[in-house]
Amino acid sequence: MVMRSNPVTQLQPPKLGTPKSAKISYSLHETGSLLVGDMFLSGYLNDCVQMVEYFGPLRSFLLLKGGYERGANTETIDRVVAHATDTIAWAVKMRDDGYHQINTISFLSEWAALEAGNENVVAAIIGTVRNAAEAAADKFQKGRFDAGAWPWSDDQCLEIAQKLDQKAKDKTQDRGWNASGRLVVLFGWLGVTLEIDPVSAEKFNEASMIRNVIVHRYGRLRASDICRTPHLAGWEGKTLPMTAERMREYNEAMVAIHLAISNAIHAKGWK
Repeated sequence: MVMRSNPVTQLQPPKLGTPKSAKISYSLHETGSLLVGDMFLSGYLNDCVQMVEYFGPLRSFLLLKGGYERGANTETIDRVVAHATDTIAWAVKMRDDGYHQINTISFLSEWAALEAGNENVVAAIIGTVRNAAEAAADKFQKGRFDAGAWPWSDDQCLEIAQKLDQKAKDKTQDRGWNASGRLVVLFGWLGVTLEIDPVSAEKFNEASMIRNVIVHRYGRLRASDICRTPHLAGWEGKTLPMTAERMREYNEAMVAIHLAISNAIHAKGWK
């Protein structure tokens, strides 16, 4: 299966015990592995920034001492030490901001992993299960995707999955907000019944909105956003802080969605 990459990617693919020949299972397990990896990203980066703040003064001292011992000219020493001092100041600002920027990077990476992973799962189903492929083809103009020519190539399955996702959005009630409902419609077309608890669905919908606000408006909330999320009213017209607690809530919602998809597919016995 040709895998679609997420925009904030892990360079090396995860090492899975699942054979790639089991396309559906492999796509599910890869998505889960990427979610776990990206979940820890902010913690690792925050630890690194804290070490810059705590050990930065020692580094500056050693740079200064080493520069004089090696006979470096004063201008070079001053430049290197100034850079180290500026890095410490940046680390302090990150801490004062609650590591907002780092948490945002981690959140976007998690979201991208799930979004791309869901498309890969849909593509794998279309490429593996004939009934699902026929149901997918029926959503398009007759002849657009010839079910008689199935099995299709991996690239074509991914193309269908991406186009099918947009069609599911068009058929979802309250489509601008209801990201979880969109997945229920999408997988339902393929014969997969998702069961998502209302609390997770609502938090997932909020996370989807925040992702769009970050990408398209640099995180600044509008009155129309607050209508859906009145608990965020204090941030209207401002950039919403991506706190550790908010990260945890969004992560739990994304994991709940992934598990709902995985459980529903496993119940079908598809691999």
